[in-house]
Amino acid sequence: MSQSFGRFEMLLSRGEAHLLATSEVGLSLSAPASRPEASVNFQSNANSLPEDGNGVECHSPPLCLTESKVTFLSLGAFSPSNIGHSKLPCTQLSFGLPPPRTICENSCPPVTINGEPQMSKFMNLARKFNCFYFNGKYLILYLLLNHSKYFSFIFLPPGDLQHCRPFLVCGKQVGVMQARVVEAACRYPDVFQMDSSGMISMHPSLTTYEERSARINHVLSQWKEERLFVTLKGWRNECYEVRTGFADPPLLKMDRSAACLFGVRQYGVEINGYTRHPQLGMSLWLQRRALSKPTWPGKWDNMVAGGLSVGHSVLDTALKEAEEEASIPAYLLANLRSAGSVSFYFESERGLFPNTEFVYDLELPPDFVPHNSDGEVDIFELVPVNQVMERIFTPEYKTTSCPTTLDFLIRHGFINSDNEPRLPELVELLHIPLHYLYSQSSSQSPISPK
Repeated sequence: MSQSFGRFEMLLSRGEAHLLATSEVGLSLSAPASRPEASVNFQSNANSLPEDGNGVECHSPPLCLTESKVTFLSLGAFSPSNIGHSKLPCTQLSFGLPPPRTICENSCPPVTINGEPQMSKFMNLARKFNCFYFNGKYLILYLLLNHSKYFSFIFLPPGDLQHCRPFLVCGKQVGVMQARVVEAACRYPDVFQMDSSGMISMHPSLTTYEERSARINHVLSQWKEERLFVTLKGWRNECYEVRTGFADPPLLKMDRSAACLFGVRQYGVEINGYTRHPQLGMSLWLQRRALSKPTWPGKWDNMVAGGLSVGHSVLDTALKEAEEEASIPAYLLANLRSAGSVSFYFESERGLFPNTEFVYDLELPPDFVPHNSDGEVDIFELVPVNQVMERIFTPEYKTTSCPTTLDFLIRHGFINSDNEPRLPELVELLHIPLHYLYSQSSSQSPISPK
């Protein structure tokens, strides 16, 4: 079989992996023998959602994370010019790598084996909040859609091919839908339609922002009444706008609790409130989320955080949330400093979270104490940076707030090349290229599901 198409090559972080065909495992990714790797498992075993005493579900990632040097998939380097042109009669898609060694979140500091740095706690954490990006399914989808003429006869294990489908509006991709959502959406052929390639689109008869928003709200309201998806138990009556890109005009809006069902990109604001305390040293204000919150109740979070809802700009949201969540007065908010953004791709039983968070730093005087005014925060705590660097690894810390915290620790020098040998890779994992991943259009011709 290998003579029919030769060797495929794909650049991965920290080395080159080779895409080979074998009669035993089908299509596999195999690293050079001199660079032993740990496997990346395509399968995810979703556990049932844990509930708190109020019946509120908590997020949890759907897969076990394992050590691997393959940390950032350079999808752009997967060029058709490097791909053989023969059909591949494969029956399975897997990474042909040695068995994994499971890494505990609270493992020891990084060590080296044969001169190679092993997975650190920080890198393992970055894989945790990017679990959808790393579980292999987005890579499969990317290969199938972008290089379909070379992969016409790839057959995946049951469920993988149908795991997710691009969601398009006006011919442009705005999201990714899991199989369970696709199945539910197909009950509404006047709202959603699937083409021969398997892409899901809003019906072309819905031509305006208002029409699309009204129809999808009707569908979501029915799903909520049917208790079809657990995320809709957290219905907010607050909407996110759906766009092809952040700078593009909105195509529709939907309740923010439903955004993860369609895998649409979500945008938010997070503020690092810090102080140079005379006794504690550099410290961060953390909030513990109220138990009444529909998501991540009771978890530790950054001082201020909020989603970018309809009608609010990034700065408006930052100022509004700072006042509502932490009662920060205007004279202190004058010190608010933009610090760019972080992006990541998380998956839980609720759905898919391709998130971009706009980050702000706010230095506060040592005698200032934030207090909550909207009922969404239990308590605030001033935590020295060295303790923050331990707390983010605990189950008590909100997973999707870790990127902003890590970003702060890197920018302020607390995580550096001395205590994190893979610092460049860690920085990359705080900036997943969501704008590149969401690039499908109805003009392309991916393969039809077999």
